[in-house]
Amino acid sequence: MKWSPVQAKALKEVSRWLKGSDEQVFRLFGYAGTGKTTLARHLAESIESVRFAAYTGKAAHVMQQMGCTNASTIHSLIYIPKGKSAERLRKLELAYAQMPVESERERDLMAKRISEEKKALKSPSFVLNIDSPLRETELLIIDECSMVSDHMAEDLLHFGCKVLVLGDPAQLPPVRGTGYFTERKPNVLLTEIHRQAADNPIIKLANDIRVGKYPPLGTYGDSVITAEITPEMALAADQIIVGKNKTRHAVNSRMRQLLGYDGEVPNVGERLVCLRNEAELGLLNGSLWDVKEIYDDDDPLCMSISPEDEDWRQDVLAHRGLFNGEEIDHWTRREANEFEYGYALTCHKSQGSQWNNVLVMDESACFKHNARRWMYTALTRAAEKVTVYRP
Repeated sequence: MKWSPVQAKALKEVSRWLKGSDEQVFRLFGYAGTGKTTLARHLAESIESVRFAAYTGKAAHVMQQMGCTNASTIHSLIYIPKGKSAERLRKLELAYAQMPVESERERDLMAKRISEEKKALKSPSFVLNIDSPLRETELLIIDECSMVSDHMAEDLLHFGCKVLVLGDPAQLPPVRGTGYFTERKPNVLLTEIHRQAADNPIIKLANDIRVGKYPPLGTYGDSVITAEITPEMALAADQIIVGKNKTRHAVNSRMRQLLGYDGEVPNVGERLVCLRNEAELGLLNGSLWDVKEIYDDDDPLCMSISPEDEDWRQDVLAHRGLFNGEEIDHWTRREANEFEYGYALTCHKSQGSQWNNVLVMDESACFKHNARRWMYTALTRAAEKVTVYRP
């Protein structure tokens, strides 16, 4: 590989850090197409024990496709399921046995709680894995690092291995509660677009927008910017990205119609997005899940879901009203997990992940001084093809 002067300098800086620095984290940032991941893979070849990780399962899958064969989610790398105590269930069953027979309503409510607790015992909860492979790892490389929270980062650093994080300063600022690795200046910032990457239509579009050049309607390789959209375009996309929550609700509703789903609550097979971190349950804000089973469609819903691109399940309680766009007060929200339909995501929620074919509903104008960063972030969520709908 023939490196540019900037890339060669970056390699020297990272090598120097690996060999002699006491700093545990090195921030290698760069714009799309500057070769961050290529440099990281090259560095990994000279390290005896190295692992790759990303925040979401989809991003980890993309890393695997790029040759990072042992890439996994950060969560699966450092957390393991733990057995849940049956003590709470035992107390509920004892209380139920002592309730007067004539208290029908109270007994029915208690019976429901017992049923939910039995289901919960079958699902995993997670704790820090003190025997994580990171104990024997010399270097961990994290891509799409903007979504990593303080808590997750502290758990990662607990294992003592060096951590090389890859980020992109042209993307939108991280959502609240994330951005541990992006809150400080990078050790190295790559700005020169790699020659081969410059021929990639998605990267060219993204970097043109980054510097203020808005491309006209037209075809760009396999990608397109269009003023018209069809149901076929929406159905062909792996993910739809929008700007406003109002648009997200409308698109999710339309996608459910196109896919043949009906009713006020999710059906088996539907895609959901998690809206709040619940680390103990493996629920990450912005992560996508598939509905596997509905146990109870009352409020809250009780269902079994599986994370995108992973093969385990979690039983959760979810507010019924959120799927219909209802406002739920703060205290009520805390009584169950938070999910909505995930066919369309806001650009902010899409950060930290990537899909092969992305449909972007261009609402960048809503973000005023962040309009360019919004569109740049949305475009770079696509690995192979992007369709931009510009009405």
